[in-house]
Amino acid sequence: MKQRIKYLLILLSISALAIQGCEEKRHLKLFGSWILEGSGKTSKEIKGFTLGKNGLASTINEPRHHYERWVLKDNNLIIEGKLIGDSCFTPLSDTFYVEYVSKEELIVFRNEIKYHYIKEQ
Repeated sequence: MKQRIKYLLILLSISALAIQGCEEKRHLKLFGSWILEGSGKTSKEIKGFTLGKNGLASTINEPRHHYERWVLKDNNLIIEGKLIGDSCFTPLSDTFYVEYVSKEELIVFRNEIKYHYIKEQ
């Protein structure tokens, strides 16, 4: 009986490490600048965001949104910052459900809307 429990604990530990490894790989793929597919032809029309390795974030051509930091929790990409109004700043927290991420593309959902981003090279 003790032997079975020992093997079960080892199996659970290995599974947890594998899941953590997948999460770390997903986290690494998120670093960089992401451009919303079809957002524009000129550099001023392109929309998106940048996710830094240090947890810092910024927006691309979104003058009213000022992203400052980001974190990945499970499959949720949470980007926080400020919404800039006429004369005030409002706290901003955008949560995206990450459906798919690779070195070249990112597919997320926010408020049941699907967004397709392409990594800027």
